[in-house]
Amino acid sequence: MHRPTLAAPRSRSGVAAFGRVILSPALYSKQRRRVPAILTHELSHAHIEGWISANAFVRLPNWFKEGLAVMASGGGGAEFVSEQEARAAIGRGEHIDVDDAGSWRVLSEIRFERAPLGATPSHRTVLAYRQSGMFVAYLSDLDGAAFGRMMNAILDGRPFAEAVAGGYREDVQSLWLKFAQASAARK
Repeated sequence: MHRPTLAAPRSRSGVAAFGRVILSPALYSKQRRRVPAILTHELSHAHIEGWISANAFVRLPNWFKEGLAVMASGGGGAEFVSEQEARAAIGRGEHIDVDDAGSWRVLSEIRFERAPLGATPSHRTVLAYRQSGMFVAYLSDLDGAAFGRMMNAILDGRPFAEAVAGGYREDVQSLWLKFAQASAARK
């Protein structure tokens, strides 16, 4: 198994809840260079939460919420896994479960369709963030107008599956398959 070159943090670097952003004190001492990206990542969550209801926010898939925050922050939260490593994992079938709805039962975890064997929990989390960020960036790059329609529908409080279908005229699973194929071609 390929191990990351840098040790991933063992605890959360930040959290956004109820319109507030809280950053870990470790960022200000040992990981100061990460502050701008992590702050932007958490502000992305707070911004979306401020636009839609708590119920609509929870109903967004976790991979999408984290992927949007990773994309908006230029990789914040996913710094310890490279895109190349994430593509290799996708190629091996070790990738996130691209569901089309969130749940009150699982508020923050990103599930894997098939998790990487032997990876630590923190490495799995960072790998999930990287794959999520890459997929959301792919959706934005694939068709900016469709991404805009999807985001407008999300901000209007529509269910995620409906927002994706309205933006892209296809479901998120078929978009993931296109992404995985494009990702494999970039190896």
